[in-house]
Amino acid sequence: MANTFTLYLLTITIISCSSSLLLDKLRQQKAVTFVPELSSANQLNINEGSQFRLTCAFLSNFDKLNVFWFHNGTLIQSFLSKSILEEEDDKIENSFLVSTIVSTIEIDQTHFDMNGIYQCVAIHDDITAQHDFDIRVKMNNMNSIPTKFSEDALITVHTYQTLFEPRSQTSLMCRVGGYEKDTCTVRWFDPEDEPLNTFNEQTDLILKDANFEDHMGLYKCQVCCQNRCRTLTSFVYPAGLDK
Repeated sequence: MANTFTLYLLTITIISCSSSLLLDKLRQQKAVTFVPELSSANQLNINEGSQFRLTCAFLSNFDKLNVFWFHNGTLIQSFLSKSILEEEDDKIENSFLVSTIVSTIEIDQTHFDMNGIYQCVAIHDDITAQHDFDIRVKMNNMNSIPTKFSEDALITVHTYQTLFEPRSQTSLMCRVGGYEKDTCTVRWFDPEDEPLNTFNEQTDLILKDANFEDHMGLYKCQVCCQNRCRTLTSFVYPAGLDK
């Protein structure tokens, strides 16, 4: 399904390069939208003790969002951007961006008290999108230990893909939450698997003056926390100017 959605966005981008009307329409649609095709099912039934993973995806015109996770109304993780203002190119009028921001909760062993409603929220200024998930944990006969989200959960947020016209710069998010975040290491790799400098940002990758010939491709963000590593991907497609 992810590959289908990628192809869909690429098709839109390619068409937009040759259609001024479509591109102008997309530019005007400043929004943040939940993407069910890249997210977990609305309701999940999980056996106690099994692995738990919950994914929430948003499509937006902004490369940075504030992302929050709640469990039964209680905040369990937040990802705040230093700046969530869209970075426009000074030399290009109406510079355009489409990006998909994905956040995932991972827990190796599910506990009984993880039942309930999980809510993911994405915010850019006064623009908000959110979605609820109903998680039902089936208890077993084993003695259960209550969940401590701060200790048990690995929660990440990253840019799945970003498509844009020439811009002075754009950012790819790759962040990890939870108690381990201070001990985690984050490394970025370009489409040739060469390590990249994050320009003094702790985890985000800034692409400056990106163009199709030099920057199009699959970027990788490797997050390692103690003995657990996870690779997150971001497909970058800098579209050319409309002629």
